[in-house]
Amino acid sequence: MRRGAWHQCGALNQKFILEMLQAGTGVGVILSPKDLAYEKAQEYSGEYGDAGADVLLDPQFYEPDFSEGKLSSYPIAQFRQSIASLGALSAPSLANLTAALRDENHALGASAVVAPAIPYEAARPDIAQLNARLFVAAKTAGDALGIPTYATVVLGSSITTAQVAQTILSQATALNSDGWYYAVEFDSAERLPTDVEAVFRYCSAGLTLACTGKPVLHAYAGPLAGLAFGAGARAAAIGFWQNLWGFTRSRFQPSNGQGGGGDAPPRFFSTPLWGTIVYPDEVLQLPPHLQSTVLVHSPYSTPVSTVTAAAWQKWDSYRHMVHQIVDYTNPLSGPANARQAMQAVVADLASANAIHHQIQSAGLVLRDGSNSYQPVWASAGTRMLADMASDYQWLQLQGGP
Repeated sequence: MRRGAWHQCGALNQKFILEMLQAGTGVGVILSPKDLAYEKAQEYSGEYGDAGADVLLDPQFYEPDFSEGKLSSYPIAQFRQSIASLGALSAPSLANLTAALRDENHALGASAVVAPAIPYEAARPDIAQLNARLFVAAKTAGDALGIPTYATVVLGSSITTAQVAQTILSQATALNSDGWYYAVEFDSAERLPTDVEAVFRYCSAGLTLACTGKPVLHAYAGPLAGLAFGAGARAAAIGFWQNLWGFTRSRFQPSNGQGGGGDAPPRFFSTPLWGTIVYPDEVLQLPPHLQSTVLVHSPYSTPVSTVTAAAWQKWDSYRHMVHQIVDYTNPLSGPANARQAMQAVVADLASANAIHHQIQSAGLVLRDGSNSYQPVWASAGTRMLADMASDYQWLQLQGGP
């Protein structure tokens, strides 16, 4: 598994990702079959490879009978059916699933096979049993191709205690996996998670997976990428769409036809704030000394000025955000101690919270939630360092993530 930031594909961002790779931003790409037809995926995967990136295909079996978008164009489309039907698949049918997974990943030049899996849920042993069967089919495909197979471990929203999470992880880690494709389903009503227990479970479960000695890719990490590396991840997936900032099953359920955000002004992603600020309205309301603190620039933010409200294209704001998250997390993703990475992230989140307080003292409340999540994430990270000290020590003894 390539170490560092990966791009999580979503709607309309395939060319964007290619541009970022060609500019040296990111080490890999996770393809989304919902948003990219099989034939086009083969074209893009070749271009991503030419740009030096590894490619993975997320089978997106999270709602297994969902087949909208481009999902029906892939060989495994015939297996998109109910959980009950999947659980009753015969041995010959599972062999056909293996063949479909083998063909897809071979055609895309994937660096590993990501196993299809349903999100794990509390008190659902049938899901754990089904995921084990699906993993065997994927592992057989990976072995035939001579590439690793990663087990998909998505903890569903019904898992609300650390005890239940650890029970689920004991089932998942029994799989003969070469690595982990990991995510947690947070409260879908929130832009970013603000519950300290939920963020702690996300980090502690990731560290538990890392302590198996096998690499962990935190899928749908978004702005949580720093905490992911602090929890022992080798890789974390970044995307600029908000529905890629955390795993949500709503992306894999029938659409209600509602969109939004098309006319919204661009947001400036500020690494000192570890959040976004509306440009130009909120930026120009900051006192000059706070403007210079908040506006840490990238190659894509040159029109943004601390003096005038120059026009700034929204797609450049997306490029800026992804560049800044990748640039920040690159040092955290190295083979160094995960504990040190978490310490650095906690310190930076505390600093971000202090800047937010200065902004509030200046009489400005930021539209994008101000400091609603930074102190929560810092608290979860601080708890990780205290409660998971033995796990960090074990991970360090193994040589890191």
